[in-house]
Amino acid sequence: MIGFLLAFGTAISEALKDITSKYNLHHIDEYTAAFSMHLVQSGLLIPLVFYFGIEHMSPRFLWALLASSLLQLMVILLYFKAIKRSELSVTVPLVTLTPLFMLITSPLMIGEFPSLLGVGGIVLIVAGTYISNIEENNKNFFAPFASLVKNQGPRYMLLVAFIWSITANIDKIGVEETSPIYWAFAKDFVILIYLVPIIIWKSKRPLLQIKNRKWPLLLVGFFRSASVLTQMFAIQFILVAYVISIKRASSVFIILFAFFYMNERKNFRNRLTGIIIIMLGLGIIAIS
Repeated sequence: MIGFLLAFGTAISEALKDITSKYNLHHIDEYTAAFSMHLVQSGLLIPLVFYFGIEHMSPRFLWALLASSLLQLMVILLYFKAIKRSELSVTVPLVTLTPLFMLITSPLMIGEFPSLLGVGGIVLIVAGTYISNIEENNKNFFAPFASLVKNQGPRYMLLVAFIWSITANIDKIGVEETSPIYWAFAKDFVILIYLVPIIIWKSKRPLLQIKNRKWPLLLVGFFRSASVLTQMFAIQFILVAYVISIKRASSVFIILFAFFYMNERKNFRNRLTGIIIIMLGLGIIAIS
């Protein structure tokens, strides 16, 4: 149960991170947003790293760190390309497929495979999240998949979903070799270093952007840190595929926030249906 609660904490933190990030992106560019988020997370975690001590970095850990950081950097770039080249309504639903990909990648990479009941819970969460992200018009139900043929953006997002199914399993390796805190810090600190030349190249006056939005950006980094830490601790107790499925349920909190605080009523019938299916899937995973 503790693993389920930690994963649920990941979903809440991820939702809060996404909500605050969306607000920030009205004022700063995406590269500055990504850089500042990793900067804040590194700053928050480094005292914990020194408090608990520097971990021994085995060759397996170093290979995992290299692979994870490079793949995560690729995801950042592909994600931004996807949302710039296509509508969100045909790209975001494809991200929900990550847990389904993990039914293949997890057994191959770390030897984890959920029970039959657990697979049912994962499928329900994926279906519910997908439904909550599509337009109410029935003809758009398969639009994200149909768009794969003619649009580059959805193809990028599908690749993002698949890469995340790999990096989530690498997280398990990194945590096993060191600790949740040390792995979370090391991975994001390396990504932060990668982002330095990118922000110099792509952003306009990034330091001024950060200065003008320092408190909201600090909030994003805080929620991101909470999301990463709860996820890393959760995968010590339950299967990685379960953790990521529950994490994707963050859409429930985003939908409810939009409904009650931003007065967004559009597409709520599909979203309510999706929430019910997601909650059923969460319940099945909790008892599996």
